[in-house]
Parts: sequence; C-alpha cells; structure tokens
Amino acid sequence: MKKIEYHRKNELVKTKFLYMLENAKGRDPKTVNSYANAIHEFEIFTRFSSFEKFEIKQAVGFKEYLTNKKNKITGNPISKSYLQHYTSNVREFFEWLERQREYSKYIKFDDVQYFNISRNDRNKALATGYQESHEVSDIISTIRSIASLTEVDMRNKAMISLCLLTTPRISAMQTARIASIKYFKGQDAWAFVQNPNFVDTKYARQITAYFIGDVKDLYKNILDWIEYLKGKGFEDKDPLFPKIVPSFNRYGEPILILEKEYIKSQTTIRKIFERCFNDNDLPYYKPHSFRHSIVRMAMKHETSPLLISALNQNIGHAMDVGTIISSYGTRPEHERAQILKDFNLE
Repeated sequence: MKKIEYHRKNELVKTKFLYMLENAKGRDPKTVNSYANAIHEFEIFTRFSSFEKFEIKQAVGFKEYLTNKKNKITGNPISKSYLQHYTSNVREFFEWLERQREYSKYIKFDDVQYFNISRNDRNKALATGYQESHEVSDIISTIRSIASLTEVDMRNKAMISLCLLTTPRISAMQTARIASIKYFKGQDAWAFVQNPNFVDTKYARQITAYFIGDVKDLYKNILDWIEYLKGKGFEDKDPLFPKIVPSFNRYGEPILILEKEYIKSQTTIRKIFERCFNDNDLPYYKPHSFRHSIVRMAMKHETSPLLISALNQNIGHAMDVGTIISSYGTRPEHERAQILKDFNLE
C-alpha cells in the first residue's frame, strides 16, 4: 500500500492559520490544538489532498465520515458534540482560507457552508444529561470524615473545603498560591483571589471568590493548612496545594516529603476527591459538580435570586440568574414534574 504523505503546501498554510488563531485572536494553546486536530482529521479523510482542490462533496463526505467514525475506547459512534466540534473548526478554517489571496480562486464561501451539520445533530450536540451532585451536607460530612494525621490529610481536607466554599475550576485550585487566600477587612470576608497572572482561570478572568457560608471548621481547615505551610518555610508565592511525594529516611523508613511544586496532573486532584468520597461511602462526582450542589441548594433559599446573583462572580461567568440556574441548577425529572403539578392555575 502506498504511504500517504503530508501535503507540504497544506502544512504551510495550516501553520499560518494556527499562528493567526493564537496571536491575532488570542486563542489558548488547547483551543489551537483542537483546530489542528480537526483539520488533520479532514486531511486524513481526503488522503491529504491539496486544499486548493476543495469541493462540496468533500464537506458532505467529511460529515458522513465522522458520523461513521468509532470511539476508540467504547467502539460506539462518536458523539454529536465531537461531530459539531470538528466540522465547525474545519469550516472556520476554510472560511479563513477563502479570504486568502492564493486560495480565493479555488474556494467559494457558499461551498464551505456545506460543513454545517443538520439542526437535529446540532440539538443532539447541545443536549446534556442531568449532572449528578452531592447534597452540600454530604460534602461537609466527607470533609469532616478526613483525618488530620498527615500532611496529605491536611492538604486534601483544605483542598475540598476550598472547593466547596468557593466553587473554583480544578485548574484554579491546581495553580492556587498561598497568597491567593485573602481576608478583606472592609467586607469582613475571606476570599480565593484568582489573579490570572498567577492562577489559571478560564479566559484569564480576574475572579474574587468570597467564601460561601460561615462554616467555621471549613475555614479553619484552609487557614490552618496555610499556617502549617508557612511553618515549613513556604512563602506567599508558593503553591497552596503542593506535591507530597513518598520517600525513605536514612533508616529506610517510609516518609512523605512536602515539595514547593504544584500538583502537575488534574487527574491526581480528581483521584484525591474520588478517594475521599469513596472512603465516606459516597460515589465520586467530579469537583465541578460542587457548583451544581451549591446552586441547587441556593435555589431552595428564600433569597435565592439575590444569592444566585452573588454566586455569579464566584463561578466566573458573565451570566444572569436564569443562565446560572439552567447551567447548574437543573432538576431531575421527578422534581420538575412535581413543581409543575403543584403550580396553581386557578
């Protein structure tokens, strides 16, 4: 079988497009890489045909090719969100290509629109199931079930406490510094200040996430951990949740070493949450589910509109109350049915 080679001219123009995304449109590296993957998948489908030979049947065929593509892990057809993601990225690339002088005579804007998927597929891509989450009381009981015997215990207890009190993204917890936890005297409130120059936040937004509630022992878990770190020589610029690695002392006895380095893998953080909840005989839900837990609890509060509006800044989205509820406060079908049944029409 003849080996399929990369197309040299395609590679040159792809590099130009990806450079534009990163440096003119300010897309982050992860997003740029997603465009590169989608375009490469299109080239695999066309057997690395020149982009100059683009025609409608390639766009239509690419959609069919993706629809029939199997997930390598499950063996099932790929998701509709994958289909939409790849086709829209490739469409955007060809729309850009159509505006480039050396390609404008080969590519027509109307032809590129054949990359659009059907309305049904778009709706399926946007459809999401009910996000399971723990009751806030179960999260608190899990935190309280963690012992404080070792540095690992203390760190994990502080980490899960901060996740409940401020609902940050996992990337923000991963990159938090000791200095990120601040007390605001004017408000008499503690906060997780996510300065995008130091903390990895979505779209590099500045987020001041005030602690939710007034559960003293959860505050104490975080503040005691900070005090402990400083007693070990850590400074404000050092990671709030550092790596702790197993080692041996000179007698061959197992010990743990606290390093001034960030936990490199988000999977490691998820495993911490999973282990702690399983140890409390509860299923694991990803840390992001804490947002659902908090918003669903807030919806039951007598001041819910005001409360949810205040949560807006913690979550780090420019959302109105309705959007926050639809994103994080959706109810399971049995609750929704009961709410509708209880609604008085007369």
